[in-house]
Amino acid sequence: MKAVFLFAFSCLLTNSATLFAQTDSSIASDPSLLPGQFESDDSLNALDNSNIVIDSLQPDKISFADVNVPAYADSVYEARIHQIALVSGVPFVYNSEVRKYIDLYVLNRREQVSRMVGLSKMYFPIFDQIMDQYGVPRELKYLSIIESALNPHAVSRCGATGIWQFMYGTAKLYGLNINSYVDERKDIIRATEGAAQYLKSMYEIYGDWLLAIASYNCGPGNINKAISRSGGNTFWDVQNYLPRETRAYVPAFIAAAYVMNYYDQYELSPTYPQYIYDSICTVDVSGRMTCDVVAKFMDMSVEEIKFLNPGLRSNVIPGLEDIHYFFKLPSSKISRYDEKKDSMILYSKNVKTLFEGGYDPTGRVTYTVRSGDNLGKIASRYHVSVTQLKKWNGLRSSTVHKGQHLKIYSSHNATGAIASSSTSNSVKKPISSNTRYVYYKAKYGDTLSTIAQRHGTTISALKAINGPSKCNNLKAGTVLKISLKG
Repeated sequence: MKAVFLFAFSCLLTNSATLFAQTDSSIASDPSLLPGQFESDDSLNALDNSNIVIDSLQPDKISFADVNVPAYADSVYEARIHQIALVSGVPFVYNSEVRKYIDLYVLNRREQVSRMVGLSKMYFPIFDQIMDQYGVPRELKYLSIIESALNPHAVSRCGATGIWQFMYGTAKLYGLNINSYVDERKDIIRATEGAAQYLKSMYEIYGDWLLAIASYNCGPGNINKAISRSGGNTFWDVQNYLPRETRAYVPAFIAAAYVMNYYDQYELSPTYPQYIYDSICTVDVSGRMTCDVVAKFMDMSVEEIKFLNPGLRSNVIPGLEDIHYFFKLPSSKISRYDEKKDSMILYSKNVKTLFEGGYDPTGRVTYTVRSGDNLGKIASRYHVSVTQLKKWNGLRSSTVHKGQHLKIYSSHNATGAIASSSTSNSVKKPISSNTRYVYYKAKYGDTLSTIAQRHGTTISALKAINGPSKCNNLKAGTVLKISLKG
């Protein structure tokens, strides 16, 4: 698939652990875990590259800082992008807009591109596996470059969150959990599954991968309007009828795909994050465990646990009594995890749960404003409105400053702030035999009938527990809750 480097991956199911294989575990050379985001599309479009003149098939050298950056003839760019299109089946096209973004990335964003290449060695094999699962071309993983620069913690001004920049409502539509324990928009696996499902559904509607990509930026409503006004049925047919940002979005994506394939042709090399692994596994968590207890037993740091699990919103890894969360660990730690998990659950029992922002039992949060925060971002994080934030805190303007304390009241806070008891005498209610469940992740070829038969239950029982909507739209990857007694 790749012209410059190939990502190996595999999927192994062993002891309830799903393995995501990676490339080599290179030396960690950069203490920075995650890169910053690209500038806005508006500023990118305004970039002037008129000083670059190319009139030869041989690469010229453009002096940039202490590096001579090769520049190639248009025919070279066109041939390389055509090759990516042939392999992927996505109609990549080279033009002046694409060239503008290529120059931006290889000239003005060199350090950032190097960090993203380093992160891609860990993330992209996982993305490839998920794209394959949902029947989406692997090249669409490069959308994550445009959306967030591979930053799981990225939050836009309008509240879109994570590597794939899901808004709250869209994330819930695609089954992502957002509660006091986790925000799966930041989960590298669950969010990618949601993105793949969205892109596949848009392709099934429009029959054009570039239109599916464009819809990821502006929504299907704008795509439908552009098709109606233009009479076309491909991105290039309707491009001029789309919002300005979306017209630039697809060329930026094509440029990102090009650069991630040919970065070494521009004297660029990977800058690896502090933590990088040969492979990552997901494991089921049967009972709550705290990050510090797991870190101690696994001989890891809490920071490393949270790097692998950026969706965690508290010091607690939720168990099946909370949600069905797939906890990520290096594959080299799985045998030790299986050996020590009962001890980790036991040692975590009497640790008070500390939630992001500092919850209290009434559902009120006292939030301390951090650098880069704004009211829109904070409101999205706690699923409230900017108007509510102003009212609760007596704010006349939308300006906040670092260190400022804000009161936030939210039903999400109250329902999620379930702390473990701080005394060893706490007694949990026994679990009734009628409320014992297992969780099953649907695979390709599964039907409600086969799942019900396999677990000794009925289709009506599955629908009663999981809801008819989820059951009627069963897909590979859907997690069903199944009563052990049927």
